[in-house]
Amino acid sequence: MACLHCGPEEPEPAVPKHAIRTMPKQARAKETYERILAASQELLAESGIEGFNSNAIVERAGMTPPALYRWFPNKHAILEELGTRLMDAQNDVASEYLESFGRDGMPLPDTVRAILDDTLDVTLEFVGGHAMMVCLRAMPALGHIRLESHDAVAAALSDRIQRLGLEQASELLTARCRLVVELGYAAIEMLLETGLERRRLVLDSAAMACVAALDIT
Repeated sequence: MACLHCGPEEPEPAVPKHAIRTMPKQARAKETYERILAASQELLAESGIEGFNSNAIVERAGMTPPALYRWFPNKHAILEELGTRLMDAQNDVASEYLESFGRDGMPLPDTVRAILDDTLDVTLEFVGGHAMMVCLRAMPALGHIRLESHDAVAAALSDRIQRLGLEQASELLTARCRLVVELGYAAIEMLLETGLERRRLVLDSAAMACVAALDIT
């Protein structure tokens, strides 16, 4: 096994974000765009997808339907944007830790545990985050956002392992990295659905399962 504290190495790319969406450029348009999304998040947080519709959004945002449809043709387009933002926030957590793994002296189990902790925190801080994760799992049209996010994190994890010389590229490594991402995500979903009282126990267990699945120590 190669040392985790080897010499200088080429910087690796961060976990990729989703493709750039068409965004408003004028200040007033940006304010409208963000107001729509903020109102949508509030509705998701309050009543989930059941109370999420265009009429409720325009009423909450204090605007007319044409102003909404200028940027979003339907509620699914809004959910697409919110889901992408949430997955990008989660990806940023993984990216930060993976970039420093092997250089900061933090053992692998602690790194995985920290990723899980911070990913849960950014999800809790994202208004409507729990409801959005439910949508990403339950709505087929949105599933690609979650899958693309998980593929990106798994690829970044595999790349980091290879750069550290811990293992060569292989289909088995790819599969193990993808499994690790799913294990961590499932643990976060479990806590959001059942309550945070067992946060430490669940995340400790998930981190151990992830490390065992990676099998690089």
